[in-house]
Amino acid sequence: MEHDWVRALSPSETAQPLTSLATRRRALRAIGEGATAWGVAAGHRMAAYILDTLTDWPGDRSDEEREALERATEASTLDTLTALVTQDVTLLQTSSEPSQNVAFYVAEGIPLEEVVRNVHSGQEFLIQELIERIGALVPAEHRLATIQSATRLVIQSWSAFISEITRLYEDEARRRRESTEGARTQAVRRILGGTRRAPDDADQDLGHRLEQTHVGLILWLEGLDIETARLFDFAGVAASLAAQAHAGPEPLVIRRGATRVDVWLGSPRADVVAVADTKVPLPPPLRAAVGRPGVGVDGFRATHEQAVAARRVARLGASGSQVVDYADVELVSLLAADPQRARGFAHSVLGPLHRAEPRMDELRRTLAVHIDSDRSIAQTAQLLHAHRNTISYRLSRATELLPPGHTTTELRCALLLADMFPGAG
Repeated sequence: MEHDWVRALSPSETAQPLTSLATRRRALRAIGEGATAWGVAAGHRMAAYILDTLTDWPGDRSDEEREALERATEASTLDTLTALVTQDVTLLQTSSEPSQNVAFYVAEGIPLEEVVRNVHSGQEFLIQELIERIGALVPAEHRLATIQSATRLVIQSWSAFISEITRLYEDEARRRRESTEGARTQAVRRILGGTRRAPDDADQDLGHRLEQTHVGLILWLEGLDIETARLFDFAGVAASLAAQAHAGPEPLVIRRGATRVDVWLGSPRADVVAVADTKVPLPPPLRAAVGRPGVGVDGFRATHEQAVAARRVARLGASGSQVVDYADVELVSLLAADPQRARGFAHSVLGPLHRAEPRMDELRRTLAVHIDSDRSIAQTAQLLHAHRNTISYRLSRATELLPPGHTTTELRCALLLADMFPGAG
């Protein structure tokens, strides 16, 4: 049966595509622009459905894990729509993109049965979505036959897909068991999870001494096509940072998906943030988050956790810098542990001052400097290079706009959040 109704699909919402250009171009040729956009949005809804349904999912639901899942569900949806139009039931099992997600799950230690359960949940979601769209797009007299045909093709395609994923998972798990990369990833997972073995064993697995000073970094790519990201030389950048920071003998680099690596520099003698800022030019798509130096096993964990927190702040839109120092964003990372509540707090404290407008930006800046200057108008005027009367007028205007009843500490924290999350105050 023909499934030309697929080409009539159109999105009711938009989503930022994560799949490769190759996957999207293949879909565009077969099903058109509207259906491709629908498939991207449906893929993101599928990922949310899987995470909501599999409440006992063993992963950590990190940014990388969510992005990997969204990339896989998006690609699987587009490939399924393409298969419906072309009648090619082998498309999913031969498509490289969803299956490449398997390597991520193996590296993260997620069991095969959980990966398969994930796929079954996605298949269930997609069949229901397609039945709903058939009900809206196909004439009543053809709906039952269309639903039966589409469901049969989806089940056939996804069954072959699951078989291929099972094979790939077993092959990847065997490869990692026999590789240095796999041993290092497992050792890092044990250390970060607090189940480290004896020091000598851990050091041997890592190729990195634990009883030294560590600086943790997260290196990641923003806005780069996934196929290009997979070719990026993260290790080369990490080695350059280590050399310029006079760390040695070589950095510990753990790959976390296609667009991120976790890095530890051992006993650097130079300021790693300054090195990343000035001595090792980072290409525009690459960003770095840097933790504080930490000593020993506890320091190994702490500096990594700080780098993760700094990256989270950066990705929430709280820092436009290419290199993010945890020391610079520590307070906002704590305040914004729950971003939605943090934004609500800032909004309630600042009232109209929260708006992302040049005039409100100026009033917030003046108020923040005034608080930091022990409420000295003269010092505020000097720091802002403005006349004292101008500062007095701005402060008077800000006071008129502020809701009553908040302490100076609450006000300063809200101003910080508004500064770090533009437009979210």
